[in-house]
Amino acid sequence: MKTSKRNLGCRFCSVILSLFFAVSLAVAQMPNRPAAEIYKETSDYIKVKAKEIAGQGKRVDAEKREGLAQEQKSLAKKYAAELAARADLKGTDFYYLGSLYSLAGSDPKTVEAMKKFLAEYPPETKGDAIQSARSYIVILAAKQKQFADAEQTFQAWLKGEPFEPTQRPTIEQSLAISFYKDGKYDEAVKYGQSAFDNLKALEAKTLAERRAKMELYGSLVEILALSYRKSKNSDRALEVLAESRALSFTIPSAQLYRKTMTVVSGSGFSEKKLMQKVESYKNAAAAPELNVEEWLGQDAATLESMRGKVVLLDFWATWCGPCISTFPRLREWHKKYSPEGFTIVGVTQFYGEADGKKMTPLQEMDFLGEFRKKHKLPYGFAVSKRGEDTAKYDINAYPTTILLDRDGVIRYIGIGAGAEESANLEEMIEKLLKETK
Repeated sequence: MKTSKRNLGCRFCSVILSLFFAVSLAVAQMPNRPAAEIYKETSDYIKVKAKEIAGQGKRVDAEKREGLAQEQKSLAKKYAAELAARADLKGTDFYYLGSLYSLAGSDPKTVEAMKKFLAEYPPETKGDAIQSARSYIVILAAKQKQFADAEQTFQAWLKGEPFEPTQRPTIEQSLAISFYKDGKYDEAVKYGQSAFDNLKALEAKTLAERRAKMELYGSLVEILALSYRKSKNSDRALEVLAESRALSFTIPSAQLYRKTMTVVSGSGFSEKKLMQKVESYKNAAAAPELNVEEWLGQDAATLESMRGKVVLLDFWATWCGPCISTFPRLREWHKKYSPEGFTIVGVTQFYGEADGKKMTPLQEMDFLGEFRKKHKLPYGFAVSKRGEDTAKYDINAYPTTILLDRDGVIRYIGIGAGAEESANLEEMIEKLLKETK
């Protein structure tokens, strides 16, 4: 018996339709994934993928992380669209939807979802998610110049529970920046100063907390000084910058100093004005000791043993061109000021390589010895473990010079090899040499 092609086609269509309806029925009966589960998968995406890559023996470098971040953003956008299309959302579902929109980089939709979440509960409702949603709205609404909405929500956040003081400076900083960008400088000062004061009141208990605090402090110095300057209050702007400069010596933090002096330069202030504004060294503690593994060109010493001398710690590296360009002036200062009680310590570290070759510590010491002879450097080198002393002084650029007075207190930080930097540093050396111990 013959079967027509038409009948075969109809049977094929029937099979396909049956399969389609079966799959559709299965999908319809399948419960929707919880919004919290979807968000967790998305927020953990980079960490999970990075672990998989590392497990394959591959390196997760900055470029790869950037790629994973883009993948996470695309995934968040996809899941947010799918979640928003569901008709069963309620309560915290809107919070996780807003969090997905945030990962996707959609600020307006984040605010909209967070507002829907808050609308599900009475204003007096307590909870971490409630407070988190409010902080999202404050920061993003201000960014979108919806200032009335941002300030009203901020007041609700201040009265809400649980209240986390450590989050307040960051939220206020966001308000200050948004107001500044919109030309509302008095409001920028209001929130910037509050953030500045609240941050200083917080105690950093760990190294990570200290670094985060100093990073935020540096950002607040910038926005607050600029806001005061725009508000025609240059004296107050100068006070903020001078305080930051003094703190960079006390911590110590070359990175904070660098941030402060960048703001100073861009604002038209001079470092000399800052030096005249505040001298907070009299009650300051001595600089932290170096953790030296090897000394080259001088006997082993400590900063404490050098008390009574003005000491210049020159943080440098053999591969740093600007560092090498400063050697002539360092040789000159050594010759000129050593008889008056001045000493230089060239602080470097073991890198495990030099001159493009892998080296053992012994080979690297030989290389440093030849390097010192080649450049006719008359002062000694202190060689430490990689990263230890630079972390201790929060140094992230070479050359960086730390100038200590006769009591071992930091009185100046220099960054770079410029002529103005050199002149300021030499002037400070002469000033400290004239001071009596």
